[in-house]
Amino acid sequence: MGSSGDRGGDRGGDGRGDALPGRGTSITGRGAATSMRLHDLAVDADAALRAQVAALAGVPADAVRTGRLCTACGSSAHGRPWARVTGRAESIGLRNRVESDAGIGVSLSRSGPHLLTAVHLGGGIGVDIEEIAAVDARWDPSLVLAPGEEHLARTAEDRARLWAGKEAVLKLLGTGLRTPMPEVRLADVDVRQVAAPSGFVAAVALPAGPPG
Repeated sequence: MGSSGDRGGDRGGDGRGDALPGRGTSITGRGAATSMRLHDLAVDADAALRAQVAALAGVPADAVRTGRLCTACGSSAHGRPWARVTGRAESIGLRNRVESDAGIGVSLSRSGPHLLTAVHLGGGIGVDIEEIAAVDARWDPSLVLAPGEEHLARTAEDRARLWAGKEAVLKLLGTGLRTPMPEVRLADVDVRQVAAPSGFVAAVALPAGPPG
């Protein structure tokens, strides 16, 4: 199944991504800009996130810093990815496009040969990509479904979409699989499907708030 995005990026590539389905997707609303990009798995995930933040915020790529922070143990060697804009570029670029107290949400996921990265200016974000066959082979409804969601898991694609949606929500929350999936009801969260290559599904979760 798709990774949680807690590991650092594999080295290689320039972080730009290729022209695959879902590449360069933009989402409006929530008063801020959001984008997702699909890359080859060999691409350096941190370089991809830096390039994506820079493009969305209108700042030089070398002004963007990325890293990891584990909310469970405090380690910077693994955990939830983060990004921030440093130096003068922050005041002349990013703060002209989002409110000065807004954060930069970043997320990533790997499945099969694909790396999916996402950036949200002005709040958190969670993203997940899953191979349909891989989810179906390991499917256990007791580990995924909240009460009343049984009708949403009729086909292999349905089940993969449920899994991807819930993984995206858990990344948005920053808890990962420490929060059991059955505690997440997709109807209660802003989760959107994202175009993905054949045989895969992808989803993005955004913070609650008034429509932008």
